[in-house]
Amino acid sequence: MSSLVVELRRDALDSSVSVLSLLRKALVVAKKLDIQEFENWIELELNGYTEIESIPEYRFVQGQLKGHNPFRGWQPIVVMDTESIESYEIIRNPPITDPMSQIVALIQDTNNKSDRLEIILAAEIEALLMRSIGRDLPIKLTISSASLHRIADAVRNIILRWVLQLEKDGIVGEGMSFSPEEKAIASSHSYHIFIENFVGEKFMSNTQNNDFRGVNLGGGVAGRDYTGDVIHNNVDRNLAEAAAEIQELLEQLEKSYPTNTTFEKMTVASEAIKRIESNPELHQKIISALKAGSTQAISQMLNHPLASFIIAAFEDWQKNKSS
Repeated sequence: MSSLVVELRRDALDSSVSVLSLLRKALVVAKKLDIQEFENWIELELNGYTEIESIPEYRFVQGQLKGHNPFRGWQPIVVMDTESIESYEIIRNPPITDPMSQIVALIQDTNNKSDRLEIILAAEIEALLMRSIGRDLPIKLTISSASLHRIADAVRNIILRWVLQLEKDGIVGEGMSFSPEEKAIASSHSYHIFIENFVGEKFMSNTQNNDFRGVNLGGGVAGRDYTGDVIHNNVDRNLAEAAAEIQELLEQLEKSYPTNTTFEKMTVASEAIKRIESNPELHQKIISALKAGSTQAISQMLNHPLASFIIAAFEDWQKNKSS
Protein backbone atom coordinates (compact mmCIF):
# COMPACT_ATOMS: atom_id res chain seq x y z
CA MET A 1 0.00 0.00 0.00
CA SER A 2 1.30 3.46 -0.88
CA SER A 3 2.33 5.98 1.76
CA LEU A 4 0.85 9.50 1.90
CA VAL A 5 4.20 10.93 3.04
CA VAL A 6 6.10 9.23 0.21
CA GLU A 7 3.51 10.50 -2.29
CA LEU A 8 3.90 14.02 -0.93
CA ARG A 9 7.67 13.84 -1.28
CA ARG A 10 7.38 12.62 -4.87
CA ASP A 11 4.91 15.36 -5.71
CA ALA A 12 7.15 18.01 -4.16
CA LEU A 13 9.97 16.88 -6.45
CA ASP A 14 7.71 16.86 -9.51
CA SER A 15 7.45 20.36 -10.99
CA SER A 16 4.37 19.30 -13.00
CA VAL A 17 2.39 18.93 -9.75
CA SER A 18 0.88 22.29 -8.80
CA VAL A 19 1.72 24.00 -5.53
CA LEU A 20 -2.00 24.06 -4.75
CA SER A 21 -2.17 20.25 -4.94
CA LEU A 22 0.91 20.03 -2.73
CA LEU A 23 -0.63 22.30 -0.11
CA ARG A 24 -3.88 20.32 -0.03
CA LYS A 25 -2.09 16.99 0.34
CA ALA A 26 0.24 18.48 2.96
CA LEU A 27 -2.85 19.70 4.84
CA VAL A 28 -4.13 16.12 5.04
CA VAL A 29 -0.79 14.95 6.48
CA ALA A 30 -0.62 17.81 8.99
CA LYS A 31 -4.19 17.21 10.18
CA LYS A 32 -3.77 13.45 10.55
CA LEU A 33 -0.53 13.93 12.51
CA ASP A 34 -2.01 16.87 14.44
CA ILE A 35 0.95 19.14 13.56
CA GLN A 36 -0.80 22.40 14.37
CA GLU A 37 1.90 24.88 13.28
CA PHE A 38 2.07 23.36 9.81
CA GLU A 39 -1.70 23.12 9.54
CA ASN A 40 -2.01 26.84 10.40
CA TRP A 41 0.64 27.79 7.85
CA ILE A 42 -1.02 25.75 5.08
CA GLU A 43 -4.41 27.34 5.82
CA LEU A 44 -2.84 30.80 5.50
CA GLU A 45 -1.23 29.88 2.19
CA LEU A 46 -4.53 28.53 0.89
CA ASN A 47 -6.75 31.34 2.20
CA GLY A 48 -4.39 34.34 2.23
CA TYR A 49 -2.74 36.40 4.96
CA THR A 50 -4.60 39.10 6.90
CA GLU A 51 -2.17 39.92 9.72
CA ILE A 52 1.26 41.47 9.13
CA GLU A 53 2.76 39.44 11.99
CA SER A 54 1.97 36.14 10.24
CA ILE A 55 3.41 36.93 6.79
CA PRO A 56 6.56 34.87 6.01
CA GLU A 57 9.65 36.58 4.68
CA TYR A 58 9.45 34.86 1.30
CA ARG A 59 6.14 36.64 0.55
CA PHE A 60 7.81 40.07 0.50
CA VAL A 61 8.74 41.18 -3.02
CA GLN A 62 10.80 43.96 -4.56
CA GLY A 63 8.90 46.34 -6.79
CA GLN A 64 9.39 49.56 -8.69
CA LEU A 65 7.38 52.71 -7.99
CA LYS A 66 6.35 54.84 -10.96
CA GLY A 67 4.49 58.10 -11.38
CA HIS A 68 2.49 59.13 -14.42
CA ASN A 69 4.00 62.09 -16.24
CA PRO A 70 1.28 63.52 -18.55
CA PHE A 71 3.89 64.11 -21.27
CA ARG A 72 6.15 61.05 -20.94
CA GLY A 73 3.90 58.40 -19.41
CA TRP A 74 4.92 56.16 -16.48
CA GLN A 75 8.36 57.08 -15.09
CA PRO A 76 10.41 55.63 -12.18
CA ILE A 77 10.19 57.51 -8.89
CA VAL A 78 13.37 58.15 -6.92
CA VAL A 79 13.33 59.57 -3.39
CA MET A 80 16.58 61.19 -2.34
CA ASP A 81 15.91 62.86 1.04
CA THR A 82 16.89 60.68 4.02
CA GLU A 83 13.63 61.32 5.88
CA SER A 84 11.50 59.70 3.17
CA ILE A 85 13.83 57.02 1.82
CA GLU A 86 13.17 54.47 4.58
CA SER A 87 9.41 54.64 4.08
CA TYR A 88 9.96 54.48 0.32
CA GLU A 89 11.97 51.25 0.66
CA ILE A 90 9.23 49.69 2.79
CA ILE A 91 6.49 50.64 0.33
CA ARG A 92 8.33 49.28 -2.70
CA ASN A 93 8.96 45.94 -0.93
CA PRO A 94 5.38 44.94 -0.02
CA PRO A 95 4.04 41.60 1.18
CA ILE A 96 1.92 39.56 -1.22
CA THR A 97 -1.05 38.50 0.91
CA ASP A 98 -3.20 36.78 -1.73
CA PRO A 99 -4.29 33.12 -1.49
CA MET A 100 -2.01 30.72 -3.35
CA SER A 101 -4.80 30.01 -5.84
CA GLN A 102 -4.69 33.65 -7.00
CA ILE A 103 -0.90 33.65 -7.19
CA VAL A 104 -0.96 30.48 -9.33
CA ALA A 105 -3.64 32.00 -11.57
CA LEU A 106 -1.56 35.16 -12.06
CA ILE A 107 1.55 33.10 -12.85
CA GLN A 108 -0.38 31.22 -15.54
CA ASP A 109 -1.83 34.47 -16.89
CA THR A 110 1.53 36.26 -17.12
CA ASN A 111 3.11 33.31 -18.91
CA ASN A 112 1.10 34.34 -21.96
CA LYS A 113 1.12 38.13 -21.58
CA SER A 114 3.68 40.26 -19.75
CA ASP A 115 6.44 39.70 -17.23
CA ARG A 116 5.28 42.61 -15.04
CA LEU A 117 2.31 42.97 -12.72
CA GLU A 118 0.77 45.99 -11.05
CA ILE A 119 0.10 46.17 -7.32
CA ILE A 120 -2.73 48.37 -6.05
CA LEU A 121 -1.52 50.87 -3.46
CA ALA A 122 -3.67 51.91 -0.52
CA ALA A 123 -4.90 55.52 -0.90
CA GLU A 124 -3.01 56.72 2.18
CA ILE A 125 0.25 55.23 0.88
CA GLU A 126 -0.21 56.86 -2.51
CA ALA A 127 -0.86 60.19 -0.75
CA LEU A 128 2.34 59.73 1.31
CA LEU A 129 4.37 59.19 -1.86
CA MET A 130 2.87 62.24 -3.58
CA ARG A 131 3.86 64.39 -0.60
CA SER A 132 7.40 62.99 -0.60
CA ILE A 133 8.01 63.84 -4.29
CA GLY A 134 6.09 67.10 -4.15
CA ARG A 135 3.82 66.26 -7.08
CA ASP A 136 0.16 65.33 -7.35
CA LEU A 137 0.10 62.50 -9.90
CA PRO A 138 -1.07 58.88 -10.23
CA ILE A 139 1.38 56.37 -8.74
CA LYS A 140 1.65 52.62 -9.24
CA LEU A 141 3.89 49.83 -8.03
CA THR A 142 4.98 47.11 -10.46
CA ILE A 143 6.70 43.80 -9.74
CA SER A 144 8.26 41.12 -11.90
CA SER A 145 6.21 37.96 -12.42
CA ALA A 146 9.37 36.11 -11.32
CA SER A 147 8.55 37.31 -7.80
CA LEU A 148 5.41 35.17 -7.85
CA HIS A 149 7.37 32.17 -9.09
CA ARG A 150 9.77 32.60 -6.15
CA ILE A 151 6.85 32.56 -3.68
CA ALA A 152 5.48 29.34 -5.18
CA ASP A 153 8.95 27.77 -5.21
CA ALA A 154 9.51 28.75 -1.57
CA VAL A 155 6.28 27.00 -0.56
CA ARG A 156 7.25 23.88 -2.54
CA ASN A 157 10.70 23.82 -0.88
CA ILE A 158 9.23 24.19 2.61
CA ILE A 159 6.91 21.23 2.03
CA LEU A 160 9.80 19.18 0.64
CA ARG A 161 12.08 19.89 3.61
CA TRP A 162 9.23 19.11 6.01
CA VAL A 163 8.31 15.79 4.40
CA LEU A 164 11.97 14.74 4.25
CA GLN A 165 12.24 15.43 7.97
CA LEU A 166 9.10 13.37 8.61
CA GLU A 167 10.68 10.42 6.83
CA LYS A 168 13.91 10.94 8.75
CA ASP A 169 11.90 10.87 12.00
CA GLY A 170 10.37 7.55 10.96
CA ILE A 171 6.95 9.00 10.08
CA VAL A 172 5.83 7.46 6.81
CA GLY A 173 2.34 6.11 7.37
CA GLU A 174 0.44 3.46 5.46
CA GLY A 175 -2.15 4.58 2.94
CA MET A 176 -4.03 7.47 4.48
CA SER A 177 -3.31 6.44 8.08
CA PHE A 178 -0.55 6.87 10.65
CA SER A 179 0.18 4.62 13.60
CA PRO A 180 -0.13 5.85 17.22
CA GLU A 181 3.67 5.60 17.45
CA GLU A 182 4.13 7.87 14.43
CA LYS A 183 1.66 10.39 15.85
CA ALA A 184 3.54 10.35 19.14
CA ILE A 185 6.84 11.04 17.34
CA ALA A 186 5.24 13.93 15.45
CA SER A 187 3.90 15.48 18.66
CA SER A 188 7.36 15.35 20.25
CA HIS A 189 9.02 17.29 17.40
CA SER A 190 8.76 20.93 16.35
CA TYR A 191 8.54 21.56 12.61
CA HIS A 192 8.06 25.31 12.83
CA ILE A 193 11.60 26.00 11.61
CA PHE A 194 10.68 24.76 8.11
CA ILE A 195 8.01 27.43 7.74
CA GLU A 196 10.56 30.25 8.05
CA ASN A 197 7.78 32.45 9.34
CA PHE A 198 9.81 35.55 10.12
CA VAL A 199 9.23 39.29 9.75
CA GLY A 200 12.13 41.47 10.90
CA GLU A 201 11.80 43.95 13.73
CA LYS A 202 12.89 46.78 11.43
CA PHE A 203 9.96 46.15 9.11
CA MET A 204 7.49 45.92 11.97
CA SER A 205 8.70 49.14 13.61
CA ASN A 206 8.46 51.06 10.35
CA THR A 207 5.02 49.85 9.28
CA GLN A 208 3.10 51.04 12.31
CA ASN A 209 1.83 54.04 10.32
CA ASN A 210 1.37 52.18 7.03
CA ASP A 211 -1.57 49.81 6.63
CA PHE A 212 -0.38 47.17 4.17
CA ARG A 213 -3.67 45.31 4.42
CA GLY A 214 -4.80 47.62 1.63
CA VAL A 215 -2.02 46.44 -0.66
CA ASN A 216 -3.18 43.58 -2.86
CA LEU A 217 -2.21 42.20 -6.24
CA GLY A 218 -4.02 43.89 -9.09
CA GLY A 219 -5.22 42.14 -12.19
CA GLY A 220 -3.70 44.67 -14.57
CA VAL A 221 -0.51 43.83 -16.40
CA ALA A 222 2.03 46.62 -16.81
CA GLY A 223 4.46 46.58 -19.71
CA ARG A 224 8.06 47.74 -19.65
CA ASP A 225 8.20 51.55 -19.64
CA TYR A 226 11.59 52.59 -18.35
CA THR A 227 12.32 55.36 -20.84
CA GLY A 228 12.12 59.07 -20.11
CA ASP A 229 12.79 61.29 -17.13
CA VAL A 230 12.90 60.12 -13.56
CA ILE A 231 10.30 61.83 -11.41
CA HIS A 232 12.63 63.74 -9.16
CA ASN A 233 13.92 67.27 -9.55
CA ASN A 234 17.52 66.42 -8.63
CA VAL A 235 18.14 63.29 -10.70
CA ASP A 236 19.52 63.51 -14.22
CA ARG A 237 17.73 61.86 -17.12
CA ASN A 238 20.86 59.79 -17.85
CA LEU A 239 20.27 57.95 -14.60
CA ALA A 240 16.91 56.62 -15.80
CA GLU A 241 18.25 55.73 -19.24
CA ALA A 242 21.22 53.86 -17.73
CA ALA A 243 18.94 51.98 -15.35
CA ALA A 244 16.65 51.02 -18.23
CA GLU A 245 19.52 49.56 -20.27
CA ILE A 246 20.93 47.69 -17.26
CA GLN A 247 17.48 46.28 -16.44
CA GLU A 248 17.02 45.10 -20.03
CA LEU A 249 20.49 43.49 -20.07
CA LEU A 250 19.86 41.61 -16.81
CA GLU A 251 16.49 40.32 -18.02
CA GLN A 252 18.08 39.10 -21.27
CA LEU A 253 20.85 37.26 -19.43
CA GLU A 254 18.39 35.71 -16.98
CA LYS A 255 16.72 33.94 -19.90
CA SER A 256 20.02 32.27 -20.89
CA TYR A 257 21.64 31.59 -17.50
CA PRO A 258 20.29 29.96 -14.31
CA THR A 259 20.10 32.24 -11.24
CA ASN A 260 19.02 29.87 -8.47
CA THR A 261 22.18 29.90 -6.34
CA THR A 262 24.45 32.73 -5.19
CA PHE A 263 27.24 31.41 -7.42
CA GLU A 264 24.95 31.38 -10.46
CA LYS A 265 23.82 34.93 -9.70
CA MET A 266 27.45 36.07 -9.41
CA THR A 267 28.20 34.38 -12.75
CA VAL A 268 25.37 36.23 -14.50
CA ALA A 269 26.34 39.51 -12.82
CA SER A 270 29.94 39.06 -13.98
CA GLU A 271 28.74 38.47 -17.53
CA ALA A 272 26.61 41.63 -17.31
CA ILE A 273 29.60 43.67 -16.13
CA LYS A 274 31.72 42.30 -19.00
CA ARG A 275 29.09 43.34 -21.54
CA ILE A 276 28.74 46.78 -19.99
CA GLU A 277 32.52 47.32 -20.01
CA SER A 278 32.74 46.14 -23.63
CA ASN A 279 30.10 48.71 -24.59
CA PRO A 280 31.91 52.09 -24.30
CA GLU A 281 28.72 54.11 -24.85
CA LEU A 282 26.78 52.32 -22.09
CA HIS A 283 29.80 52.27 -19.79
CA GLN A 284 30.26 56.02 -20.12
CA LYS A 285 26.54 56.64 -19.70
CA ILE A 286 26.57 54.76 -16.38
CA ILE A 287 29.66 56.63 -15.16
CA SER A 288 28.04 59.97 -16.07
CA ALA A 289 24.79 58.94 -14.43
CA LEU A 290 26.56 57.99 -11.22
CA LYS A 291 28.24 61.39 -11.15
CA ALA A 292 24.86 63.08 -11.48
CA GLY A 293 23.16 60.89 -8.90
CA SER A 294 24.42 57.98 -6.80
CA THR A 295 24.56 54.20 -6.68
CA GLN A 296 21.63 54.36 -4.26
CA ALA A 297 19.52 56.26 -6.77
CA ILE A 298 20.21 53.82 -9.60
CA SER A 299 19.61 50.90 -7.22
CA GLN A 300 16.09 52.20 -6.55
CA MET A 301 15.32 52.08 -10.26
CA LEU A 302 16.54 48.50 -10.76
CA ASN A 303 13.96 45.82 -10.04
CA HIS A 304 16.01 42.64 -10.27
CA PRO A 305 17.53 40.04 -7.87
CA LEU A 306 20.98 40.68 -9.38
CA ALA A 307 20.86 44.42 -8.75
CA SER A 308 22.99 44.23 -5.58
CA PHE A 309 25.83 42.49 -7.46
CA ILE A 310 25.78 45.12 -10.22
CA ILE A 311 25.68 48.00 -7.74
CA ALA A 312 28.81 46.64 -6.02
CA ALA A 313 30.66 46.88 -9.35
CA PHE A 314 29.42 50.44 -9.86
CA GLU A 315 30.75 51.42 -6.45
CA ASP A 316 34.17 50.04 -7.44
CA TRP A 317 34.04 52.09 -10.65
CA GLN A 318 33.37 55.24 -8.62
CA LYS A 319 36.27 54.53 -6.29
CA ASN A 320 38.66 53.85 -9.16
CA LYS A 321 37.50 56.98 -10.97
CA SER A 322 38.10 59.18 -7.93
CA SER A 323 41.51 57.67 -7.08
